[in-house]
Amino acid sequence: MTFSAAGLSLYFNKTTFAVERLSADSDPEALSYVTGRTFGLPYGNNFLTESTFSEKSYSAEFLYFNEVVCTLIVQERQGTISFSYVFRNDGKELLDVQEGELGIYLPFMDSNDEASLSLRRRVHAHLRTQGCAYAYCERYSGASPSLGMLMTEGQSYSYALERSVDRNGRGETILRLPAMKLSPGDVYSCELRFFLCKDKEDLFRTAEGFGFLTATANELVTEEGGEIVFRSSRAKTLSVAGKDIPFEGGVARITASGEGEHAYNIRGEEQEILGSYYVLPKDIPARRARFVIEHQFIGDGAFRGAFTALDRASDEIVIRRGVHSPLNLGGDRAAPLLFLLHEGAKGRLAEEYKPIVKEAIAFYDEAFYRGGEVMDDVRKRARFHKRYRHYPLFAAIKYEEYLYSGNLTALMTSAVILSELFKSSASYTLTPVALVVEALRKEGKNLLAEELVETLSLWAEKLLKEDLYQAFKGYDYSEDILCGALCALLDLRTLTGEERYLSKAKELLPTISAFCFPSLEYASDLVPETFMYDVGQDTVRDVSTHDKAMHFAVAYYKYYALTGEEKYLALSRKIALSCLTLFDDRGGAHPAKAAVKLVNDKELPSYHEISFGEDVVLYLFDLLFGSK
Repeated sequence: MTFSAAGLSLYFNKTTFAVERLSADSDPEALSYVTGRTFGLPYGNNFLTESTFSEKSYSAEFLYFNEVVCTLIVQERQGTISFSYVFRNDGKELLDVQEGELGIYLPFMDSNDEASLSLRRRVHAHLRTQGCAYAYCERYSGASPSLGMLMTEGQSYSYALERSVDRNGRGETILRLPAMKLSPGDVYSCELRFFLCKDKEDLFRTAEGFGFLTATANELVTEEGGEIVFRSSRAKTLSVAGKDIPFEGGVARITASGEGEHAYNIRGEEQEILGSYYVLPKDIPARRARFVIEHQFIGDGAFRGAFTALDRASDEIVIRRGVHSPLNLGGDRAAPLLFLLHEGAKGRLAEEYKPIVKEAIAFYDEAFYRGGEVMDDVRKRARFHKRYRHYPLFAAIKYEEYLYSGNLTALMTSAVILSELFKSSASYTLTPVALVVEALRKEGKNLLAEELVETLSLWAEKLLKEDLYQAFKGYDYSEDILCGALCALLDLRTLTGEERYLSKAKELLPTISAFCFPSLEYASDLVPETFMYDVGQDTVRDVSTHDKAMHFAVAYYKYYALTGEEKYLALSRKIALSCLTLFDDRGGAHPAKAAVKLVNDKELPSYHEISFGEDVVLYLFDLLFGSK
């Protein structure tokens, strides 16, 4: 059964009433924004008892085993397709419903698949549940139109991902309805509106037209004493720390104080927005260096010199619980060494830490760099499948070792690592190639420098000659390959002066926006979103690590440096500052905590709170904006 209105066609399963396809009538490829066989259905243990299909509206009734009846009516309203839900208690007793017991299935067609498939047939779904709930589904290719969703009646404060999720998928998204008490005969109503939009700005313009509460802020990450300005045409009050601040002329202002995260609430006539702002700790690099040395460095035993994770519950180093052992970490756990070397080269590393840095260099050189090659990701041994995911990190480490100690051999090693990476054509990711080439030229190693530039140029040729579908053929399309390719082109423009590299970078630039979405929530403000289901913990966790988000900041900054377009400098700064919110007052980190709270009913175990990404964040932040 097909329902067509507002430029959209929805294909309903007559037996279950689920939407199995949702596409734009103007799209020649008829891309479906949704997947599976549950879209639009009420969540919970229920079954369809009645359905009707007419030209202007579809309706259905679902019975829950706890005697809640849900009536769903689908119709066109004000140029949108309306899904109107009414949950009614037909029983004889009061029902005390907890948050998430009632909800709505919204499985969008969102996964990082092979590039040609992702660019043509997949969307990135940005979902926000902060009281006012909305979604924006953008095609990976950046082509218009996009799909927008607004919860114009009712509210939602969280969503969940259900069922087993593969490493690339987002899973079955469920919009969770709030806790409620329903007396016999009582009802709870909510409405979702679906419509086509040109871009993100168009989504919010449409939202305003429907009376949806929206708000913006100039900064949500700031230092002590920074002013945060909130703007909203419909908001009445801003509540922070128990104090209500009225919106006057659509503006409310606060002065940030107190390190760490602070919650706020923006209220309108019928809706509210929950969010957080963050006041950055002082001296983050020094705190982080001390934390790494005291809590993540192994000072004796077989793994002396390695870095690993910390179990916050016991305050002990984790070697085999929750993370791989140091010999099964690949290169990821070497990231603290990169940060410490950089701090040492800048003269900011305490004297007592220098022997520890020396031990770490020796450990990782012996364990992971052998005969001109960086060890493969040991979860897939080299004899089966050679991967190159650690090459960029180790190239950066050897470059920073050169800056730290003046060891020219370390610089040459970095060049060799990068050369092998680009010759392999096996990886698109962020590399320090421009820094290494400039250092080689400064040291008079011009032949090696130009050989490296030539290798990178040959690697980039297919980006220049082929479209995105072919250039990324065989790769899972993600922020890694896209930011890496963009930065490589910008590096080549810097190193060679050839305009063709900048021209191609301009083509790629709009496509990375599909991975980012502005939010009032500090922890996800313009940070890429990727979720993974952890079967062992039965938990959905955010794997959009902060170091990956920093790749966006680097890409935007490099583009700004070549073009002078100020908006990209602002974007770069906003992302970088957002990533700094992962640090606590000790210099430890908790990536993904906010996301885990958002999509689950429980937090991650303590030992999952420390990853390697925080060290890359500080390193890249310093490269872009200098010492914090």
